[in-house]
Amino acid sequence: MGKTAFAIAACLYTAALYGQSAQPPSQATHTFKSSTALVEVDAIVLDQAGRFVPGLKAEDVTLLENGKPQRIQQFYMVTHDFGNAPGAPVSEYADQADFRAHRLFVILFDEGALSNESLLRAKKGAEQFVREQMAEQDAGGIFGGNGMFRALLTTDKVQLIAGIHAVKPAFDNRQQLLSTFREFPQIGSENDAMRIANGAIEVTRQLASDACRTDPLDCRAEGGQAEVENKIQQKANLYVRQARTLTRQTIDNLDLVAKNLGRLPGRKTVILITEGFFVDEFRPTLQMVTGEAARSGVTIYSIDARGLINGLSSNPDVLRREQGRATTFDTGEDAANMLTTGTGGFMIRGIDDMSRAFGMIAHDTSTYYVIGYAPDDARMDGKLRKIEVKTSRPDVKVRARTAYLATDLPPQQSLWGAGR
Repeated sequence: MGKTAFAIAACLYTAALYGQSAQPPSQATHTFKSSTALVEVDAIVLDQAGRFVPGLKAEDVTLLENGKPQRIQQFYMVTHDFGNAPGAPVSEYADQADFRAHRLFVILFDEGALSNESLLRAKKGAEQFVREQMAEQDAGGIFGGNGMFRALLTTDKVQLIAGIHAVKPAFDNRQQLLSTFREFPQIGSENDAMRIANGAIEVTRQLASDACRTDPLDCRAEGGQAEVENKIQQKANLYVRQARTLTRQTIDNLDLVAKNLGRLPGRKTVILITEGFFVDEFRPTLQMVTGEAARSGVTIYSIDARGLINGLSSNPDVLRREQGRATTFDTGEDAANMLTTGTGGFMIRGIDDMSRAFGMIAHDTSTYYVIGYAPDDARMDGKLRKIEVKTSRPDVKVRARTAYLATDLPPQQSLWGAGR
């Protein structure tokens, strides 16, 4: 699916979504409108028990860009939880917040980072989420196979479920690549493989020496320690080359989604289904993609599709077959953490019930504050700018995007024909 197809579909499918807006008659709507000149920051403020804190005003909040306080020009609370579904209670924030009938979810399956078992678990949870937790006015899209399914952002649950069913496991995935580390001669971690590929001869020699001491028969069969060293180098080089390819594809997919969602106003939620991916030298690139997503109003959440990892060790080793991969030196979780922290979302790990994981994300997107400001530095110079949101309220935690890429937004067009 090409970039143009995805971009055009976001506009073409607008017509199918017009007229589906549901505004409670008694609910006043804020008059704030989106402006590409404003930077908008969605902030979730929680008390010590993890409950949303209502009632904040602009004067309760300080927003800093690159350490400098900015003048807040928009500040209001949004809720999607008005209780207009059958049997649903009215939100406790309904009289304080701007009601939005719509949310937008893009579920991005990172196939190259998913084992077959993880993918099946995630697809089941995603289908339950669409069937049971997405409201009728919510729109969504399924990104898999390096493209948006049928190039559609839609409220049609049948289409969304078809998109989930269409996601297929990658022929070469990260777990298959890592499985070679368990074979003689063993490599203990991605970190070791990267160091070897970068020319760390001492690591190669130490691993070969350990392998020949532990398995002398296999060592002799390979032709001695020198040949074992050659095999370790070949294995490490192959892994790093393949892992880089998978990581580039993941980053390209995230970049494509962020760019295209940037033309739609308001908050957009991307749910990244992954087991983590090799990041290492891609950190600067990933940081820029994260900044672009933040500028586009995209909040990224990540679900570790492995679910609950069993075992006594808190740092399971890639050499233990039942654990699947290393976490001691594995950079995979670093990547997901950069994406989620940078855009104001969070990571979910250690949960087998994928429907519950999706539900945590749906709940988190239901109520939040919107802070809008025109940066003192009005130049859209393409640089990454740090953001910090603080509140004078004691004992509360603020979660918001931490940086954005200073770029101009494209002309805004809402899927529903109206928006901030």
